Amino acid sequence: MISIIICNKKHNLDPALEDNIHSTIGVDYEIISIDNSHGQYSIFQAYNDGVARAKGDILCFMHDDILFRSKRWGSVIEDAFTANEHMGALGVAGGHFMPDCPCSWSTCKTTSFHVWQTNPDGTATKYGCSDYTNGKRIVEVTSLDGLFICIRHSLFNNIRFDDNTFSGFHCYDSDICMQILAAGYSVNVTFDIDIEHRSNGACNQQYYDNIEIWYKKWHAHLPVARGIQLTDSEKRIHKEYAIELIEQGKEMLSLYQKLGSPYYRLGYKLLKPYRFIKCKLK
Repeated sequence: MISIIICNKKHNLDPALEDNIHSTIGVDYEIISIDNSHGQYSIFQAYNDGVARAKGDILCFMHDDILFRSKRWGSVIEDAFTANEHMGALGVAGGHFMPDCPCSWSTCKTTSFHVWQTNPDGTATKYGCSDYTNGKRIVEVTSLDGLFICIRHSLFNNIRFDDNTFSGFHCYDSDICMQILAAGYSVNVTFDIDIEHRSNGACNQQYYDNIEIWYKKWHAHLPVARGIQLTDSEKRIHKEYAIELIEQGKEMLSLYQKLGSPYYRLGYKLLKPYRFIKCKLK
């Protein structure tokens, strides 16, 4: 059985999401919705509560703003874990390389993902990157995006969402994936499940704070790569790229805080050539 654990921003789960899960999953399941309508829990605390209540062999942690486009996606998950006893986690988006610097999976060029994104007009666009798959339908990565992560229940005898070190709603995914790798299991992306994400993530100050905390916790284990082979030169290039994106994101956040949303897009247009010139002068 699959236990679906959702940290819900509302008191009750969206009926559309509940109906969507019921009509698409195709296997035995339970839904554990953690009411976080008052923001009383961090996502680390909410997910640990869900783990304590779950009965399934596979725990599926998902956002409350997604919809499934695939039929019988539950069978895809169960078959994947059955076929590979060393698989610890499975998702739909992740990165193959985490350099020795504060970063996230999405700040490196070496990514594999398969996600639909809802547009402002209500339509959805499919985004995917498969440069590192070599035709495989499941590939190893170092970290997964938290919109959808499935983990073996048995691993939680040795791992947990680290609510002692972290707070808020960021880096829970990269931290739990590093714990899974450290336990000797693989982290993987599948291209056989279609998920539509109906919102965009927010990179607020807490996001960058948690990235720094994550790096302090795991720096002795970095760099780490899965599913690809990189030379030392390539690792250096990817590290520089990740640092550049993080710095740009911090500058964008600072600009937003100073100027406010009406000038955000203007500031972004002005910042891009500045970043380009700065990079060329290095």
